[in-house]
Amino acid sequence: MTEHVRRCRECLEDIHLFRNISDAELDKMFACSKTVERSFYDESYIFRQGETPKNLFLLLEGSVMLAKDFASGKRDVLVLVEAGDVFGEMFLFADAKKYWYDAIAQGSVRLLEIPWDFFYCFCSNACEHHRMITRNMLEIQSEKNFSMTRKLHLLAGTTLKERIALWLLDQASENGVVRLIMNREELADYLGTTRPSLSRELMKMQQEGFITVEKNVIRISDRRALEALY
Repeated sequence: MTEHVRRCRECLEDIHLFRNISDAELDKMFACSKTVERSFYDESYIFRQGETPKNLFLLLEGSVMLAKDFASGKRDVLVLVEAGDVFGEMFLFADAKKYWYDAIAQGSVRLLEIPWDFFYCFCSNACEHHRMITRNMLEIQSEKNFSMTRKLHLLAGTTLKERIALWLLDQASENGVVRLIMNREELADYLGTTRPSLSRELMKMQQEGFITVEKNVIRISDRRALEALY
């Protein structure tokens, strides 16, 4: 384990992947798995479409956009990964030979790179951390499946206004506030539209009294009316 990772022990304790794994077991796990820490600058690629999957990635700092680019120039934003989350796990458990999307750093990024061999090859000592991290990984996979189901529900909206309404209601805090972690271009890609169309629809929804847009914050003004859109 790197000295920097040792110093952020408290942040590791809050990460689902390491839940219920002791400090001593964590040290053994990093040594056993040959985990390495890597850094990336803004807009650099952690991996690209077509490359061969070999590792599971745990994001320590920054954010990572998972996106599918097409020959036409269109980009489909799949998800924005935040600190504490893992990514690349779908290739670990699936019979996929190549990445079919890109992982792109959004700002400065630090992450842990854990070789897949660690998850498949239990060492002769039958370490407790192997059992716990496998269990945690299955829990994470279940949560991601649920998240993907929610996105499919979102994209099922027949109009852009319905998709925006579903997304806002899903992302809003208890007091009806949505803080944007994606820029307008990325959000448009996520919702399956263009940036101008998204901006026009948000402005129209604001004029109709559904929402209030303030830079990177959207406030739901009339939740009941928003829910009635779909």
